[in-house]
Amino acid sequence: MVGIFTSGGPRVPQRLKVFIDYQNAYMRARDAFGDETTRRNFTFGQFNPQRLGIRLRQMAADAGKDRTLDEVRVYRGEPDAKHNPTGQAACQRQVRYWSAQPAVQVFTRPLDYRPTRWENNAPAEWDVREKGIDVMLAVDLVVGAIRNEYDVAILMSADTDLLPAAEAVIGAGKWIEFAAWRPDVGYASHLRVQGRRTWCHHLRRRDFEIIADPTDYTKPLPRASPTT
Repeated sequence: MVGIFTSGGPRVPQRLKVFIDYQNAYMRARDAFGDETTRRNFTFGQFNPQRLGIRLRQMAADAGKDRTLDEVRVYRGEPDAKHNPTGQAACQRQVRYWSAQPAVQVFTRPLDYRPTRWENNAPAEWDVREKGIDVMLAVDLVVGAIRNEYDVAILMSADTDLLPAAEAVIGAGKWIEFAAWRPDVGYASHLRVQGRRTWCHHLRRRDFEIIADPTDYTKPLPRASPTT
Protein backbone atom coordinates (compact mmCIF):
# COMPACT_ATOMS: atom_id res chain seq x y z
CA MET A 1 0.00 0.00 0.00
CA VAL A 2 1.98 2.99 -1.23
CA GLY A 3 -0.67 5.53 -2.02
CA ILE A 4 -4.31 6.19 -2.71
CA PHE A 5 -5.45 6.59 -6.32
CA THR A 6 -8.54 8.27 -7.68
CA SER A 7 -10.06 7.02 -10.88
CA GLY A 8 -8.29 8.72 -13.77
CA GLY A 9 -6.59 11.19 -11.43
CA PRO A 10 -3.24 11.69 -9.73
CA ARG A 11 -2.12 9.82 -6.68
CA VAL A 12 -3.40 11.35 -3.44
CA PRO A 13 -0.95 11.31 -0.50
CA GLN A 14 -1.94 9.14 2.44
CA ARG A 15 -3.03 10.92 5.59
CA LEU A 16 -0.67 9.91 8.40
CA LYS A 17 -1.28 10.08 12.13
CA VAL A 18 1.36 9.12 14.68
CA PHE A 19 0.29 7.79 18.09
CA ILE A 20 2.93 7.91 20.86
CA ASP A 21 2.82 6.10 24.20
CA TYR A 22 5.30 8.61 25.59
CA GLN A 23 6.44 7.00 28.85
CA ASN A 24 6.90 3.66 27.10
CA ALA A 25 8.90 5.27 24.28
CA TYR A 26 10.95 7.37 26.72
CA MET A 27 11.98 4.35 28.81
CA ARG A 28 12.74 2.29 25.69
CA ALA A 29 15.01 5.06 24.40
CA ARG A 30 16.92 5.04 27.67
CA ASP A 31 17.31 1.27 27.45
CA ALA A 32 18.35 1.32 23.80
CA PHE A 33 20.86 4.16 23.82
CA GLY A 34 21.74 4.92 27.43
CA ASP A 35 24.83 4.05 29.45
CA GLU A 36 25.74 4.38 33.11
CA THR A 37 26.38 8.11 32.70
CA THR A 38 23.33 9.09 30.67
CA ARG A 39 20.96 6.97 32.74
CA ARG A 40 21.72 9.16 35.75
CA ASN A 41 20.32 12.10 33.77
CA PHE A 42 16.51 11.99 33.73
CA THR A 43 16.37 14.16 30.59
CA PHE A 44 18.08 11.45 28.54
CA GLY A 45 15.41 9.63 26.54
CA GLN A 46 13.21 12.68 26.05
CA PHE A 47 12.33 13.48 22.46
CA ASN A 48 10.40 16.01 20.43
CA PRO A 49 7.10 14.48 19.22
CA GLN A 50 6.78 16.65 16.12
CA ARG A 51 10.34 15.88 15.05
CA LEU A 52 9.56 12.20 15.50
CA GLY A 53 6.50 12.54 13.27
CA ILE A 54 8.51 14.36 10.61
CA ARG A 55 11.24 11.73 10.76
CA LEU A 56 8.73 8.89 10.37
CA ARG A 57 7.12 10.61 7.38
CA GLN A 58 10.56 11.02 5.82
CA MET A 59 11.42 7.37 6.43
CA ALA A 60 8.19 6.41 4.67
CA ALA A 61 9.07 8.75 1.79
CA ASP A 62 12.48 7.10 1.50
CA ALA A 63 10.60 3.81 1.08
CA GLY A 64 8.50 5.29 -1.75
CA LYS A 65 5.38 6.07 0.32
CA ASP A 66 3.74 9.44 -0.29
CA ARG A 67 2.26 10.73 2.97
CA THR A 68 1.21 13.95 4.65
CA LEU A 69 1.73 14.23 8.39
CA ASP A 70 -1.70 15.23 9.66
CA GLU A 71 -1.19 14.86 13.39
CA VAL A 72 1.07 13.55 16.15
CA ARG A 73 -0.89 12.43 19.21
CA VAL A 74 1.00 12.03 22.48
CA TYR A 75 -0.32 10.19 25.55
CA ARG A 76 1.29 10.44 28.97
CA GLY A 77 0.58 10.38 32.70
CA GLU A 78 0.74 13.55 34.79
CA PRO A 79 2.06 13.71 38.38
CA ASP A 80 -0.16 15.42 40.92
CA ALA A 81 0.76 18.47 42.96
CA LYS A 82 0.37 16.73 46.33
CA HIS A 83 2.79 13.87 45.70
CA ASN A 84 5.19 15.50 43.25
CA PRO A 85 4.77 19.26 42.72
CA THR A 86 8.08 19.55 40.87
CA GLY A 87 7.15 16.68 38.57
CA GLN A 88 3.73 18.13 37.87
CA ALA A 89 5.19 21.55 37.02
CA ALA A 90 7.77 19.91 34.72
CA CYS A 91 5.08 17.83 33.01
CA GLN A 92 2.91 20.88 32.42
CA ARG A 93 5.81 22.84 30.93
CA GLN A 94 6.64 19.94 28.64
CA VAL A 95 3.00 19.56 27.56
CA ARG A 96 2.71 23.30 26.83
CA TYR A 97 5.87 23.12 24.71
CA TRP A 98 4.59 20.11 22.78
CA SER A 99 1.13 21.63 22.31
CA ALA A 100 2.64 24.75 20.75
CA GLN A 101 3.95 22.63 17.88
CA PRO A 102 1.65 22.75 14.83
CA ALA A 103 0.99 19.03 14.39
CA VAL A 104 0.93 17.91 18.03
CA GLN A 105 -2.01 17.05 20.29
CA VAL A 106 -1.30 15.94 23.86
CA PHE A 107 -3.53 13.85 26.12
CA THR A 108 -2.81 13.29 29.82
CA ARG A 109 -4.30 11.42 32.75
CA PRO A 110 -3.36 11.67 36.45
CA LEU A 111 -0.82 9.13 37.68
CA ASP A 112 -2.04 6.52 40.17
CA TYR A 113 -0.30 6.61 43.59
CA ARG A 114 -0.52 3.59 45.88
CA PRO A 115 1.40 3.33 49.17
CA THR A 116 3.78 0.36 49.41
CA ARG A 117 5.40 1.12 52.79
CA TRP A 118 4.11 2.86 55.89
CA GLU A 119 5.89 4.67 58.75
CA ASN A 120 4.14 6.17 61.77
CA ASN A 121 0.75 5.46 60.21
CA ALA A 122 1.62 7.45 57.09
CA PRO A 123 2.73 6.36 53.61
CA ALA A 124 6.53 6.39 53.27
CA GLU A 125 6.89 4.92 49.77
CA TRP A 126 4.59 4.89 46.78
CA ASP A 127 4.04 2.73 43.74
CA VAL A 128 3.40 5.21 40.93
CA ARG A 129 1.83 4.01 37.68
CA GLU A 130 -0.01 5.28 34.65
CA LYS A 131 -3.69 4.34 34.66
CA GLY A 132 -5.89 4.55 31.60
CA ILE A 133 -3.29 5.88 29.17
CA ASP A 134 -3.20 2.71 27.08
CA VAL A 135 -7.01 2.58 27.02
CA MET A 136 -7.26 6.23 25.93
CA LEU A 137 -4.71 5.66 23.17
CA ALA A 138 -6.42 2.44 22.03
CA VAL A 139 -9.85 4.10 21.87
CA ASP A 140 -8.54 7.04 19.85
CA LEU A 141 -6.67 4.71 17.49
CA VAL A 142 -9.78 2.66 16.75
CA VAL A 143 -12.26 5.54 16.65
CA GLY A 144 -9.98 7.42 14.27
CA ALA A 145 -9.95 4.43 11.92
CA ILE A 146 -13.73 4.03 12.04
CA ARG A 147 -14.31 7.75 11.44
CA ASN A 148 -11.87 7.75 8.50
CA GLU A 149 -9.64 10.33 10.19
CA TYR A 150 -6.46 8.84 8.71
CA ASP A 151 -5.23 6.38 6.10
CA VAL A 152 -2.13 5.22 8.00
CA ALA A 153 -1.42 5.11 11.72
CA ILE A 154 2.07 4.64 13.13
CA LEU A 155 2.08 3.45 16.74
CA MET A 156 5.15 4.14 18.91
CA SER A 157 4.84 1.71 21.81
CA ALA A 158 5.94 -1.76 22.82
CA ASP A 159 2.89 -2.32 25.05
CA THR A 160 1.23 -5.56 23.94
CA ASP A 161 -2.05 -4.39 25.52
CA LEU A 162 -2.43 -2.19 22.42
CA LEU A 163 -2.42 -5.12 19.98
CA PRO A 164 -6.22 -5.58 20.00
CA ALA A 165 -6.56 -1.92 18.95
CA ALA A 166 -4.04 -2.45 16.16
CA GLU A 167 -6.03 -5.47 14.98
CA ALA A 168 -9.23 -3.38 15.04
CA VAL A 169 -7.57 -0.71 12.88
CA ILE A 170 -6.78 -3.37 10.29
CA GLY A 171 -10.34 -4.67 10.56
CA ALA A 172 -11.61 -1.16 9.83
CA GLY A 173 -9.71 -1.17 6.54
CA LYS A 174 -6.88 1.13 7.62
CA TRP A 175 -3.13 0.59 7.53
CA ILE A 176 -1.12 0.41 10.76
CA GLU A 177 2.63 0.43 11.21
CA PHE A 178 4.85 0.45 14.27
CA ALA A 179 7.92 2.40 15.33
CA ALA A 180 10.64 1.23 17.72
CA TRP A 181 14.12 2.25 18.82
CA ARG A 182 16.85 0.07 17.31
CA PRO A 183 19.78 -0.32 19.77
CA ASP A 184 23.36 -0.36 18.56
CA VAL A 185 23.60 -4.04 19.46
CA GLY A 186 20.74 -6.53 19.20
CA TYR A 187 17.23 -6.05 17.89
CA ALA A 188 14.37 -3.68 18.54
CA SER A 189 11.47 -4.97 20.59
CA HIS A 190 8.33 -4.00 18.72
CA LEU A 191 4.72 -5.01 18.31
CA ARG A 192 3.61 -7.58 15.75
CA VAL A 193 0.07 -8.44 14.68
CA GLN A 194 -0.27 -12.21 14.55
CA GLY A 195 -1.01 -13.49 11.06
CA ARG A 196 -0.26 -10.13 9.45
CA ARG A 197 2.85 -8.68 7.87
CA THR A 198 3.12 -5.26 9.45
CA TRP A 199 5.92 -2.77 8.93
CA CYS A 200 8.10 -1.41 11.75
CA HIS A 201 10.15 1.77 11.42
CA HIS A 202 13.42 1.07 13.23
CA LEU A 203 14.79 4.28 14.71
CA ARG A 204 18.53 4.06 15.30
CA ARG A 205 20.81 6.16 17.46
CA ARG A 206 21.31 8.74 14.69
CA ASP A 207 17.52 9.15 14.46
CA PHE A 208 17.24 9.56 18.22
CA GLU A 209 19.97 12.21 18.21
CA ILE A 210 18.03 14.21 15.61
CA ILE A 211 14.81 14.26 17.65
CA ALA A 212 16.20 14.12 21.22
CA ASP A 213 15.10 16.87 23.62
CA PRO A 214 17.62 17.49 26.45
CA THR A 215 15.51 20.25 28.05
CA ASP A 216 15.24 20.18 31.84
CA TYR A 217 11.54 20.95 32.27
CA THR A 218 11.87 21.22 36.06
CA LYS A 219 13.24 24.70 35.32
CA PRO A 220 11.27 27.58 33.78
CA LEU A 221 11.52 27.70 30.01
CA PRO A 222 12.63 30.76 28.01
CA ARG A 223 9.72 32.98 27.03
CA ALA A 224 10.12 32.15 23.35
CA SER A 225 10.78 28.52 22.43
CA PRO A 226 11.14 26.92 18.99
CA THR A 227 8.08 25.03 17.81
CA THR A 228 9.83 22.38 15.69
